[in-house]
Amino acid sequence: MKKSLWMLITILLFCGHIGVYGQIPDEVKDMWIACKKKMNNPAGTQLNMNIHMSMLIFKTNMQVVVSGKGGKSLMKGSMKIMGREFAMEHGFDGQQEWKYKHLKLKEGDEEKGKERKDTLFITKTNKKSAGNADIDFDLIEDYQKATVKQEGRYHVITLSKPKSKDDPKKITIKIDKEKSLLREMSYKESGARITMTITRVTFGVNDNIFMLDTSKYPGAIIVRK
Repeated sequence: MKKSLWMLITILLFCGHIGVYGQIPDEVKDMWIACKKKMNNPAGTQLNMNIHMSMLIFKTNMQVVVSGKGGKSLMKGSMKIMGREFAMEHGFDGQQEWKYKHLKLKEGDEEKGKERKDTLFITKTNKKSAGNADIDFDLIEDYQKATVKQEGRYHVITLSKPKSKDDPKKITIKIDKEKSLLREMSYKESGARITMTITRVTFGVNDNIFMLDTSKYPGAIIVRK
């Protein structure tokens, strides 16, 4: 369960099996299974998220919208770093996967001869690769210890003692008690602390958003694999 720097991000929203949880307490298993079942809506699920990263004096926020339905998915995100604005997209329609990156030029860049270079990568595949905002709903299987406490309207679960050295040593998860919806996930990796907060959950996703339309990326270099 290797996590990308953005965490995720990280959303395998539609995993099928429950798995084996080892020494995880029954109450934690029940909370996690209920959350996973609620998030896996057959009509599709859309999550609005804010991802905050901090490393020493460096801090940044990333706004992300992730949609998933029947194995198809679409992630759109944007962030600012050192005055520059980045946008990215990662989609999968069951037959092909695409990744798009966009750097918005700062005022005056064009006068300095700088050009915007956007690239749209399209790959024929029937299997989605891990994205920057993917939440692994089977991650509980990768830890040997879990504790839970109550904090207002949330169950706060802490996973520790990972089975692999590649996983974060500790992950903290908040689940809404009443709605059984994932609210927050935080952990440390590569010296950075990453917190993903879900600000909105919407059930019911239009199938059209998973259709790739290259005309929506004017000026982008298209690379097909």
